[in-house]
Amino acid sequence: TPLYQAARSKSTNAVKMLLDLGANANLGETSNGFTPLHWAAQNNMPEIIKLLIDKGANIDCITTDGGRTPLNLAAMNKSANTVKMLLDMGANSNLGETSDGFTPLHYAAQNDMPEIIKLLINKGANIDCVTMNDGLTP
Repeated sequence: TPLYQAARSKSTNAVKMLLDLGANANLGETSNGFTPLHWAAQNNMPEIIKLLIDKGANIDCITTDGGRTPLNLAAMNKSANTVKMLLDMGANSNLGETSDGFTPLHYAAQNDMPEIIKLLINKGANIDCVTMNDGLTP
């Protein structure tokens, strides 16, 4: 969609304009289910994240190619600021990927990100959650 392309291009002004004109913040790629919010979270774009969520983007939306949430992507990409922002805006810290059950806490632990680990646990992340395939804990 044009909104998705604007988010991918990191064009805050275009994202704002399209949202103000009524663009659906939850439409994304049909091949993988990535929404503009997934893209913004993966690429640490706080202004675009705020615009999208303020206009109704589903903060816990999942992709169709593994079930990743915006919070999963922010944790995978080691972006503490984005993780904090999403948590403060209400993201669920315990949603795991549908393909393997990895949660944001699994990614933070795997990537040696103590700041993100602390943020997630302080927002209720389950410290003993296990993955579906291998039974791994963070």
